[in-house]
Amino acid sequence: MFESLSSTHIILNHLLAALDIGVTHFTVCDIRDGWGMRFDASKTASLHYCLAGVGALIVRDAPPIQLESHTFVLVPPGLAYRLQSSSPEPVQIEHRARLRGVSSHESVPAITAGEGEQAIATACGELHIELVGGSDLFTALGEPLVVRFDDADGLRDQFVMLLAESARPGVGSRVLIEALLKQCLVLALRRWIKLDPSPLPWLAAVADTRLNRALHAIFEQPAVAFTVDSLAMVAGMSRSAFAAAFRRAFGQSPMNLVKLVRLRRASDLLLTTALPVAEVAKRVGFSSRSNFSVAFSELHGMDPSRFRRTFSITEKQSDTLSGV
Repeated sequence: MFESLSSTHIILNHLLAALDIGVTHFTVCDIRDGWGMRFDASKTASLHYCLAGVGALIVRDAPPIQLESHTFVLVPPGLAYRLQSSSPEPVQIEHRARLRGVSSHESVPAITAGEGEQAIATACGELHIELVGGSDLFTALGEPLVVRFDDADGLRDQFVMLLAESARPGVGSRVLIEALLKQCLVLALRRWIKLDPSPLPWLAAVADTRLNRALHAIFEQPAVAFTVDSLAMVAGMSRSAFAAAFRRAFGQSPMNLVKLVRLRRASDLLLTTALPVAEVAKRVGFSSRSNFSVAFSELHGMDPSRFRRTFSITEKQSDTLSGV
């Protein structure tokens, strides 16, 4: 059981590392006592993390989701919702189309509902989470995903940093924000898998022993010349059953994911080693440099050599930094 859970965590980490996460309108929702905010449905998922106080998040006519410090909620795309203080009396609701906070150089972006004492403060953001070539991985989530942390293992520090980077973006902010969000998602989804992986096809796939074996092979052995047939054999499934299960889970074919994992690994090698481009191509399973360059350019919008020049720290820059 321990080995199975550990393998699931490893695959989940690999999978989230391969995700594209786009973030917009990361802000603090400051709800005062007796007030609430109603938000229109968004085309992307929205994330909410309770920083302080007690309140509720309500989607449609479903029972309220109770919010307290360290409650993590992911609302699926296409659902209108409202955030409000906890009160036995009816609350006054302000309408907001989207999560757009007002910021300054001195403070994080924030939107406030009402006046008086603060009832609840949540860090909120709209984000799309997808694998290149696939659909948003949370589109299939029919209801909010709720995970509760406690003081000892909460994510407050990560969200404070996210808000600070949103307020004062600088060099590398996008990379840092994405890394922080992936860390939070990994920690939340680990807990969710233990409770119930079924609401999301790809989480169920990660927890499925057969598909997990195939995913492990894809992530751990990118240079192997996999085919759908060989991956089906690793999974212990027929070719047709494996291909269908994989597409249901990830919205793309197994070979598309193989290609994405190879190109992600190639990006790391280009930025962290001095290996020739042809050697990088070979190490990640491409039969020729030309095929590798075409695929890499399609993903990154530039060829491998230009990617390395653009994003690597050159020797001159290294010397400059070391002399500061």
